[in-house]
Amino acid sequence: MLEILSPAATGDLTTLATAKRELGVTDAVQDARIVDLIREASDLVAQWCNRSGFGRETLRQTERLASPADALVLQRDLGVLVASVAEDGVALAASEYERGGVLLYRLRGDVRVPWTARTVVVEYQAGFALPDDAPSALERVCLDLLAGLWHGQGRDPAVRNETTEGVGAVGYFEHRGDTLPLAPDRLAALERYRRFHL
Repeated sequence: MLEILSPAATGDLTTLATAKRELGVTDAVQDARIVDLIREASDLVAQWCNRSGFGRETLRQTERLASPADALVLQRDLGVLVASVAEDGVALAASEYERGGVLLYRLRGDVRVPWTARTVVVEYQAGFALPDDAPSALERVCLDLLAGLWHGQGRDPAVRNETTEGVGAVGYFEHRGDTLPLAPDRLAALERYRRFHL
């Protein structure tokens, strides 16, 4: 079970000032629209990565163990900082556990041993202090999407091409929910933040 003790202050992957610089906007007339587009682009990136967002949250994860476990799997995996671990209500010292990626191990005398408690409660922070600490790859993708949304205002994004010769014809992109309109190198940079659910 995962509880959010302190939700992220924002999910925005870039700042208004950076977005305006990217778009070449120098006045404040369109600020509200740009803020909306930052939010929309940030949400698109999070959805593509199978995440609810990238902002820093304080979490409490409770594991009820029916049998001993070699490791516990933390449900969040970015920017993890473990604050406390308790077994059956008894707090552990920091020397009694260690984290390796998303796995949390129980230690006894510097040796990994199985978790044998019935209930283990882990409190930790995960995510980034957005928007200032957004990884550059995430911010860059957000800005690329933002620019596409900005320049495509009033245009049907599904239209690939139009011809007016004769009767006229409209060609449409094939919609796929798992794609983003980004260059391959941008998508490749984004892959490391994507979660795959089993």
